[in-house]
This record gives sequence, structure tokens and C-alpha cells, in this order.
Amino acid sequence: MRRPLGVFMQDHVNKTKGTEDGWVQTFEHRLPGAISKVSTVTPSESGQNDIQFGIMYHVVEEESSKHYIRVYYTATDDTPGFKYKDIRMPGSTWISAFSLEPNEILYARDPDRYRFRTVPLPSDLTKAPHSLDAKEIALADSVAGDPIREFHQPRNTESHEISLCRIYSPAPETYRVMTVDIHKTESAYYCNFTLVDNVTTPSQLAELGDQPPENPWTIRQHQLIEHQVYTEEQVDYIGFADVSQFQQERTRLNIPQPMFGRSNDGKAIVFPFVQTQFLTLDYIDQRVQEENGELAEFYDWLRNEVQGPYDATITGIHVNPKGNMLAVWTDYNTIYIYKRGSANTQAVPRRKPSLLDRMDIWLDVGIPETEDESSYDRHENGLSLPWKLRMAITPQEGELHSRPISSVKFWNATSNGRQSNYLLVALQNGGVNSYLVDEAEEYMEDDFINYVKTSWNLVAAMTMITAAFVLNEYRNHP
Repeated sequence: MRRPLGVFMQDHVNKTKGTEDGWVQTFEHRLPGAISKVSTVTPSESGQNDIQFGIMYHVVEEESSKHYIRVYYTATDDTPGFKYKDIRMPGSTWISAFSLEPNEILYARDPDRYRFRTVPLPSDLTKAPHSLDAKEIALADSVAGDPIREFHQPRNTESHEISLCRIYSPAPETYRVMTVDIHKTESAYYCNFTLVDNVTTPSQLAELGDQPPENPWTIRQHQLIEHQVYTEEQVDYIGFADVSQFQQERTRLNIPQPMFGRSNDGKAIVFPFVQTQFLTLDYIDQRVQEENGELAEFYDWLRNEVQGPYDATITGIHVNPKGNMLAVWTDYNTIYIYKRGSANTQAVPRRKPSLLDRMDIWLDVGIPETEDESSYDRHENGLSLPWKLRMAITPQEGELHSRPISSVKFWNATSNGRQSNYLLVALQNGGVNSYLVDEAEEYMEDDFINYVKTSWNLVAAMTMITAAFVLNEYRNHP
């Protein structure tokens, strides 16, 4: 389905919705097997790619199984619309994750000795014939990636999830991959974040001499975060004097489905890992000298947590092309919008200082570092700028209600120097909402005075009704 983007940039709150620009069906395809995964291609810095997205499906024939990826693209000729070709992946082992890149397919198998593999896409993939006229493309061999290390898989693993994608490297011929492996045991979650590439350093060349390396992949960054499956909190159901009633309440932590949000240049990548927490890995354009004298590339890690309900779980994440705007949504159907850097220059509504805040300022105690000071210090130290929560779209105010969110996408419609950034939200019922994220309503405290200001018509009506009842009672029962 498609619809003009201009429709989503109109103010439908204050204007009547038009019906002249409705949805138009572009195609309807039925795949010959069960669909398991979908991957979209991140546009490059130079512009949009011809290859758009891929759908993985599986076909079972007698005693064998085949795994396919249907790649959709825009043809290089003048024919409008999406075209596709079916690619059969090597082998019959189950493919647990894949990432469609502009020139290759990056995927992981389960089981396998290697954490990922790659297969190049045919150079004539987007050329005729297309769709039904095209024949199936069978890829015979894959290139093995980084082998599985001991710390990647703990003992007594009950389940395993993985997500992976290619990220930026200053060396054009370098293949750099980021993977997230989450293993669940009976008592804990083990989250492995690993950054590897196939660059051979000068010290490695000196040690190898003329011999090729057994494992060309080198770990550049690695973090292991362990979280217990259950957390125990002490709860007092009676009162502080009755110490016999203290109980331990066990809360089960949920791990979001491994996923990525990355900028177009691949220098900023965001991924959730536990409940409402998410990590950001930023590539910094500077080198750090190591003990052996080599200059290593520098990455900065940021850790944030969504300010939502304690039992919420992140279900999706999206980064805009420049890597300075972030949308995170949870299973409560609330979308949190973060900004940083050049996207965070506009003044936004702030909460007015409360009486306690003013007392802290007067006493000069308990005053946290301001946002400007924190960002300035990180900038001066060559670190990435932190995310700042600037907007939240709630189910009621955003007309989302109980309809689950499928995906979101930032759209920049800036023209004539006027900043216009929109957020397109696709719902699982087929609806699409749009929001202007450059403007926000003024923050108001939940108190009686603000309630009267916002609901004055309701308060006036209730006051008149109450006054009428009081007057009637006074007359009948003096």
C-alpha cells in the first residue's frame, strides 16, 4: 500500500481529513512458505539504495528444508513499483537471524561453529528479468565469520537469541560486524555485545610473517552484562511495626527481542537488552594509543533507561538517518523520543521548579548537573553526546489506544530553513499516524489549579449543578 507523504504532514487535528488521497494497493504477494524474519536495508550516506528490504521464508519438501530470502528492490529501468527475486541460502541449517546489506547478506545459523556468515549478492540482482519472470538464485557457498568463543555461550543454556548488522569502518575494505547474543539460563540472562572486524594490525602481521592468520577476525569491543531472571523486592503488607509480615516479592525480568537501530553512516547504533534499558555504541573520529604503540579506534558506550512503568518492556527502536534522534516504544504503546546534538537545539517545555527544588537551590544542596554542563563536558572530552528525553506520545493523547505499534520511522521534511521532522507510526491494525516532533505541548503539573484551567467547562458545569442542589436543599429544608 502507498499514499502521498504530504497527507501525513497536514494538521488533521484542526482541519478536516481529506479523502481524495487514500491508500493505493501496489502489490499482494503470497509466499510459498512460512515467513520468519524481515530486514530492511539502511540507506547509505550517498543516497537511497535500489535494494529496499528482504523477507525470509522456509519451504519444507519431503525430508529436506530450504531457506529463502525474497529481496525487494526498485528496478533500474523506468518501470515503477517494487520488483523482487528469490534467493536460496546455502545449506539446510536453520537461520536464526539475518541482516540485508546493500551488497551482501549477513546471517547467523543455529547450530553453527561461527557466530555469523556472509554471502555476496549478485551484481546483476536489480536487472531484468524481474519477479515472476526471474529464476530462483541459488547461493552455493558462504564466507565464515568469527568463530564462537567460550564466553559467548554459558553452561545450561535454555534459549538463545541473536541479532547482527554491519557498521561503519574508516577502512573501505574492512568488514565490521556488531552482534548481540542473549543466552537464558535457569537463573540469569547473559547479554554479549561483540564488535569484530577482519583488519590485521601491524603487530599481528609481524607475528605471522608470511603465514595467513588462522582466524582473520579480531574482537574490537566486547561487553558482557549479566542479569538475574528474577528480582526480589521486600514488601511490607501490614505496617512497619509488624515485622513478621515482611515478604519477598519476586518479579520476572523480560529480555526484549534483539534488535538494532542504526544511523545511515553506521556510526551510531542503539539496541535494547533488559526491560526498559538500552545501550548506544558511538564511533568517535579519533584514535587512542595502546600499550603496543598502535592507534586503536575509539568507541563510546552510553546506557539509558526509559522512564516508563517498572514492568514495561521495549518492543521497538528506531534511529533517524543522522543518528541524533531516537524513538523507543514499549508494550504499553508509549513512544519516547530522544534528541541530542544538532537535533536538540530548540528550546522545549520544562517542568517548573517545585517548592522543594527551590529550597535545594537556596540551600545549595542536591542540585544535579544541568544538561548543558553534562553535554559540554562530554563534548570537551571527545565523547558522544547523551540522549535527552524530549517527547512522549502516550496511547490516549497520541490516538494509539490499545493498538500495538508495528514500526516507526522519522521523516525529515525541512524546507526553506524551517525545521520539520515527522514521526510516522505504523500500527498492527493497518493504520498509520504521523506526529510533528519539533513541537511539544507545555508540561503541566498534575494539580488542582491546572485541572481547573484545562477542564474549566466541566468544572463550571459541575459547580452549577452542585449549587442548584444546595439551593434546592436550603429551600426545602431551612
